[in-house]
Amino acid sequence: MSDENNNIIEIPTKKMANHKDGEVVTINKGGRPTDYDPSYCERLIKHMESGLSYEAFAGELGVAKQTIYNWEKAHPEFLDAKRVGASKSQLFWEKAGVHGMFMGGKDNPFNATVWVFNMKNRFGWRDRVEQTHSVSEETKKLVINIAK
Repeated sequence: MSDENNNIIEIPTKKMANHKDGEVVTINKGGRPTDYDPSYCERLIKHMESGLSYEAFAGELGVAKQTIYNWEKAHPEFLDAKRVGASKSQLFWEKAGVHGMFMGGKDNPFNATVWVFNMKNRFGWRDRVEQTHSVSEETKKLVINIAK
């Protein structure tokens, strides 16, 4: 049995000095107890649905980014919240782009370049590049001669 922070474990003893067989002994596994709270799942979703990043949530909580990476590995519900939050964050930014298409003029400008770079960096958008390959006649002859 362990505590909710997975820092304390209880084990039944078996032929241990100073303990009876079957007696339960509590030991500390060491390390700092986690600051994880299940309520962070809903807070994370709310945080990300406003367009903020997953990593910025660590700053909101005052913990290192590595801490939230550890939580997503240790707490499946937190990983699920991250995935939902990522979808909501993308929705926020796509709506911002749609809204921006209908803005205009010097009183209400939309910076499409900034928006596109944001989408590329946050959501893996890429420019499509058409590639064609050509080989000169000279190179073709060289390859044929080498293959002989």
